Amino acid sequence: MGTSKGYGGPTGGLVPSFLNDPAPPVLPGAPAVPPPGPAAPGAPAPQSPATPAPQPTLPHPDTSGAGDFRGPRANFSRFARTGSRSSLGSAVSGYVRSGTGGAGRAARRMGSSRATARGLLGVVRDFQQVGPVETLRRLDLAGLAGRPAPDVFVSILEFICPPGGAVDEAIARGAMLETIGDMAEAGVGSFDSLTPAQMQEFFLDFVARSIEGRVMADLGGRGVTVPDNIAAVESAQAQLHDFVAGATRGQLIGRLDGVERLSDRDIEATVNQIYETAFELIAVAGEAAA
Repeated sequence: MGTSKGYGGPTGGLVPSFLNDPAPPVLPGAPAVPPPGPAAPGAPAPQSPATPAPQPTLPHPDTSGAGDFRGPRANFSRFARTGSRSSLGSAVSGYVRSGTGGAGRAARRMGSSRATARGLLGVVRDFQQVGPVETLRRLDLAGLAGRPAPDVFVSILEFICPPGGAVDEAIARGAMLETIGDMAEAGVGSFDSLTPAQMQEFFLDFVARSIEGRVMADLGGRGVTVPDNIAAVESAQAQLHDFVAGATRGQLIGRLDGVERLSDRDIEATVNQIYETAFELIAVAGEAAA
């Protein structure tokens, strides 16, 4: 959880560990068609039922073009042992540039996180467009009006990011829960009393934490030597959070101007652009720090 005292963005945090790569959810198929009965004398032969059109499947995160993570993992191990900012910079820049194949491909790896971010940005838009009470009504959460903001966001989490056992879903849920924790520690009031600026900060905090989770899953899952001292591990995780948030938050806030006017299609495009820009910013900051 973060340690910020006023909700202008967290200053540190723990990054959860995760499981395996995701499998797409199984969508419901067409209903079974009973076999035709015997035809009456002289009646035309019954026709076989048409084969139902194949059901669409939800896309996997794009992991097909991932390059070699060995170099970034080695630098990440060095950073975890020493706390070296230059090693952290080399790790994250190498992760984006050579590990994933560039900022665009890194962004496409954020499958469930991008879907969650689209739902969350839709909430931010509605909050600014129609106000908090109507926003909750649209989510069938009208009974939560006036409740503390962290409690409301826990319910929104279940709406926009239901639980799943795969790594991609775990990254999104973990990022959302840590963002809610940051807000709770900051002592904000009710959901109804939040300002548009606080809603936007919450969204950008989620983006940063989901990127941290993806980096940790790819670089910290195996082959990384971490210190035995728990305090040192927590310090390394906090440094990673500060690095990602510091490189992205101030640069991305302008992309949320006019969010109340965005259509659903615009929201999808905006989220994709924000993730791609965030990874590019992280890579540039990493190269400057290396």
